[in-house]
Amino acid sequence: MINPSNSYLYFFGCVIPNRYPGIEYAVRWVTGKDGFNLDVKDSQEFSCCPVPGIFYSTDKDTWLLLASRNLVLAQDERRQILTVCNGCLASLLKATEYLQEPKSMGKVNRVLAQIGKKYTGVPVRTEGKRRVFEPVKVRHYVELMVKDFGLDAIKEKTMHPLKNIRVAVHYGCHYLRPTEHATFEDPNDPVMIDNIVKACGATSVDYEDRLDCCGAGGGVRSHVVDLANALTLDKCAKISTAGADCIVTGCPFCLLQFDNAQKSLSKDGIPVMHVAQLQALAMGIDPISLGFDTHHVSAHSFLRKLKGY
Repeated sequence: MINPSNSYLYFFGCVIPNRYPGIEYAVRWVTGKDGFNLDVKDSQEFSCCPVPGIFYSTDKDTWLLLASRNLVLAQDERRQILTVCNGCLASLLKATEYLQEPKSMGKVNRVLAQIGKKYTGVPVRTEGKRRVFEPVKVRHYVELMVKDFGLDAIKEKTMHPLKNIRVAVHYGCHYLRPTEHATFEDPNDPVMIDNIVKACGATSVDYEDRLDCCGAGGGVRSHVVDLANALTLDKCAKISTAGADCIVTGCPFCLLQFDNAQKSLSKDGIPVMHVAQLQALAMGIDPISLGFDTHHVSAHSFLRKLKGY
């Protein structure tokens, strides 16, 4: 595949900057000059996406308004949004679909006008005297890597193949079903993260109920934490049976749930990381840069297996 010419704004969301800064470092490194050299920059004005499991479920008007403001920031920059979180993907992508309804867009814009902003979408062409607009594009890091750069490019960037590492991939609910109308791979048989893992030289292991929720979805973690943790530990037991050295996901909230639920398993916990962290390791980054010391479950056993570390 050819190197993409599109430009992007990073959208890291809430969990990464506040809980797992190592993920942010990995994403910046992989997409930066040491990696794929993407045309991507920050927006200091982004807010929470807002989180779909809470805002969308309880107050759709507030949810849509906050999400729309984020979309306007990308729209005015003529850039796509690059997110590394499943929840942020679902929230922002769902908002672009709501805003295609004229009544929803008008209602939102009446409020946005109070802060000097307006959502229109991105102009793409002119037909006579009429300008044609498209929704602001929202891209997931995984989709961008696989569809825009391609697995061959990921392999070429792999300087330290993870040949002896067995990985259990967790996709997460919002990744598989981001909206009622959009998806970017088969939700019943997803392969993109598995293929990134393989391109990095590691082995993706199959395990029972691999597409099950991490345990935290639908606000369960916020309201019934014991149930959330029980669901997580059940999934971890199946992953352990498969002989995985680590869990890899594209969602920081799923990562947070796996990491927190295993706190009581100090000796038997399975290290969990974002796919960008795994990719950065394969590309030769110093592991100390990836913030594994901020994780509850130690990554020492995993790192010891990496040849040369």
